[in-house]
Amino acid sequence: MTSLDIDHYLTRWANLIHHGRGLRNIRCYTADGTAGFPDRAPYDRMVAWCTPPLLPEAWVSQMVDGGLMVAPLPIAPVPNMTVVAQIRVRDGRPTVEAVFTGGYIEATPSPKGNLDLPGRWVDWENRVPVPSWISIAWREKDNWRNNGARTTLGRLLKDAHTEPYDGVEVDWPSWRTFVAAKGNPYLTMAGLGPDLWALGHSTPATAAVLQQDGVIVADHRDSPSLTVLRAWLAEWEAAGRPAPEVHPPLLARREDGQGPAGWDLRLSGAPETCAGP
Repeated sequence: MTSLDIDHYLTRWANLIHHGRGLRNIRCYTADGTAGFPDRAPYDRMVAWCTPPLLPEAWVSQMVDGGLMVAPLPIAPVPNMTVVAQIRVRDGRPTVEAVFTGGYIEATPSPKGNLDLPGRWVDWENRVPVPSWISIAWREKDNWRNNGARTTLGRLLKDAHTEPYDGVEVDWPSWRTFVAAKGNPYLTMAGLGPDLWALGHSTPATAAVLQQDGVIVADHRDSPSLTVLRAWLAEWEAAGRPAPEVHPPLLARREDGQGPAGWDLRLSGAPETCAGP
């Protein structure tokens, strides 16, 4: 059995613990897990605990034919939007057999020190007076000074309009997968306070998000983004708050040549037969 971690401190201790327990079939290596570990390939089974930016081609190429992997994968280009996917590899091609609720910390190229901040896709952060951050799916439209992300975060933090969501307690796994499946290019994730994620819509001129505590935060009460967010919530409720597992998964090959090679996992809208009343 081969185990990888980017933190050399952890792999050294893990090797020592396994040796002390008399386990001789496990070896831990310090490596970037998103590249796999070709020295010990091919693999019959693969389990990932950190979330890569996409399903890496290296993982697929290092599997035996018919091999099985289980990994958390992002379903949108913002943090904390993941599902766990069960993937079968045949003839060098991956196929998603099932998805499940779940996720884990983002994979990073070096050991992560600040566990309160996502490891990827943070477009602006404030460290004082209170830590906060924002991730905008429209980052390619922003400028090099991050004016869009910085201004959007400011709109949600200062003199913002707030209102309670009038539905029952938010089912966060259902809500985030429903929104991700819409594929909207203005999807926005934020952390406006400690341990409190928020998900919604923003543009360079407007913003509105629903926090995990059920509070809606917007730039003002007549915000166009607030109108979009309310429509999403109404669609979600009308669909019966579908479980993440009912959204059909699709692996799309990354063809743009930018960044690592592999497949993006995307979910489509829930079938009507799976929707509740």
